[in-house]
Amino acid sequence: MQHLPSPAVGGRIERLARQLLLLAAFSIPFSTALTNIFAGLTLIAFVPALLADRSLARPLASPAALLALALLALVLVGGTWSIAPPNEVSMGMRKYAKLLILPVAICLCWRAPGLPARVLRWSLAGSAVLATSLYLVWIDMMPTSSLGWWRVGDASDPFAFRNHITAGILLSFAACAAFLLATHEARTRARWAWLAAGVYFGAPILMGNGRTGYVGLFIGLFALYLLRGRVTLLRSVLVAALISTLFAGAYLVSPNLKLRMDLLVKEVAVDNPASPNGLRKSYMKVGIQSVLERPLLGHGTGSFAEVFAPEARRIWAGQPNELKVRHQPHSEPLLLAVQFGLIGAGLYFALLGAIGKAALRRRDLNANALALLVAIYGVTSLFNSLLWNPTEACWFLLLAGALYGHCMQGRSTAQ
Repeated sequence: MQHLPSPAVGGRIERLARQLLLLAAFSIPFSTALTNIFAGLTLIAFVPALLADRSLARPLASPAALLALALLALVLVGGTWSIAPPNEVSMGMRKYAKLLILPVAICLCWRAPGLPARVLRWSLAGSAVLATSLYLVWIDMMPTSSLGWWRVGDASDPFAFRNHITAGILLSFAACAAFLLATHEARTRARWAWLAAGVYFGAPILMGNGRTGYVGLFIGLFALYLLRGRVTLLRSVLVAALISTLFAGAYLVSPNLKLRMDLLVKEVAVDNPASPNGLRKSYMKVGIQSVLERPLLGHGTGSFAEVFAPEARRIWAGQPNELKVRHQPHSEPLLLAVQFGLIGAGLYFALLGAIGKAALRRRDLNANALALLVAIYGVTSLFNSLLWNPTEACWFLLLAGALYGHCMQGRSTAQ
């Protein structure tokens, strides 16, 4: 006879899984190793908790959970028709296995009223570690690791723990989430504290090198206005103009911001396929062509590098080191469309739509934070492969799952 954990033991394991979820949320901004450990332990602890109490699985019938699992199933099945070598098929499956985090986070949070808000705050605490490390880089006081456990830049390219793209995405959400918390705060001192925290998170973006962070911050601030302001056409135009003016001022005073934006204009104007932005244009061209070749199911799991290989040989003819790089297109919808056709891209947008719909159905703090998260992640994923990248994927899936779980509280799922 199969022995299942008792309800009492199952309850303790479920509480353990929730604590591990919080530790994972805290670790994501600054440590891949700790994120993998705590996220992995959360998934492991979730299994016996589920065996002890099958009602824990009710949110798996929610739209977001079903779509995440459907996309993961497509990844697994996509290996059967993939044109990629077996090791890259396996790598693609490992990359997208993180989709499991979202339904597990939903299940752990939907009947724990205080947990989604704690996940958000623990995530912001981890982002504070990341932001502080960037300030230390600027004043040349950030410690390095003799074992290579983390990387540190300098004032010309300030980064620590994460590259400037990842740091920009995470800190843009942290800044806007802090401003959001300030708008929901009734106590004056606490409101000013959250406003100061938002500035603390946002300053490294404008002083750094990550153009994605600039976009994320702009989108987040405008989304914050739509969520908390009195929306009219005139107000929307004025707010967009004000935010644009702030960025223009930052462009004038920040050498890094000016350098990165000027470089973007130059690379777009000059047709050099080996430049970063010229390479992005090549990704778009080859990616769209490959989708047109196999529009329904694509070229299979992990196939983009193989699809792009002929173009890579053309761009870097005679440069063997560059030809060893296995590329991805820095666009999650395009990457999914190349691998899994319009079905894969459709599932991806349906997943974002389901999460966004749940966020807009409720107008409280956690739901607004979820809407803010979807806006920043959704836009920045258009020109970054965020589900493919480990940090951004874990960050989005864990936070989205926790906050979506809040939106499911009190609904039919919990009956």
